[in-house]
Amino acid sequence: MTARARASVLITAGVLSCSVAFPAIAAAQAETPAVRPPIVEIGGGIGWVGQADAGTRDASMTANALGEAATVRFFSASGKTRSGSVGVGTVGINLSSRFGVEGGFQFSRPSLSVRVDQDVEKTPAVTVEGTSFEQSVGEGNLVYHFNNSRFDNRKTVPFVLAGAGVLRQKADDGTTETGTIYQAGLGFKWLSGLSKTGRAQGLGMRLDVRYIFRNGGFDFQDEQYRSFFVLTATALFGL
Repeated sequence: MTARARASVLITAGVLSCSVAFPAIAAAQAETPAVRPPIVEIGGGIGWVGQADAGTRDASMTANALGEAATVRFFSASGKTRSGSVGVGTVGINLSSRFGVEGGFQFSRPSLSVRVDQDVEKTPAVTVEGTSFEQSVGEGNLVYHFNNSRFDNRKTVPFVLAGAGVLRQKADDGTTETGTIYQAGLGFKWLSGLSKTGRAQGLGMRLDVRYIFRNGGFDFQDEQYRSFFVLTATALFGL
């Protein structure tokens, strides 16, 4: 299966599962007009990016032997991108009471740890903590609001999102890697105000969790399809 096909399956599954998680309760709210989301939303805050696998690479050489050459493995090195904090920012435009689009940016400095084991001399495995590197993501998402499922005096609305973006990683020695990301997520938005026309506005906050599928970036293997979670909490302003 190609990267695009796998990403499509991931995003479709994420949206469908989120739809089940937030069943509509429109009947209970049929007597009151639906609250519309802000026309424009601006947000910024912090989050947490989860650990991701970075593949395995063997250190080996071809032994001198008669006939067919044999490969001798000296040790195996497995990499992981450690979890850490991430800064996020978003700007969104709501096209209707349910659908919106948004652009966002994420920046973090995760570190790469390497576990060395399967040593030819039977040395116990050891984990080496590497230096951190810059990781930035520019993203675009389609957002769906469960507008008939609002609660907390209709100030809180659940939502799901799905989208894609561009990944860039830069090490301290200047080495850079680029790639693409595909993501699906769910969360809640809370805004403190409500206009006379029934539109949410003012200061608020947003919580969301995303499952990100990465194609490219630092990796020990040619197989570069990795995944990780991101949890964010941002301040929000709607107008």
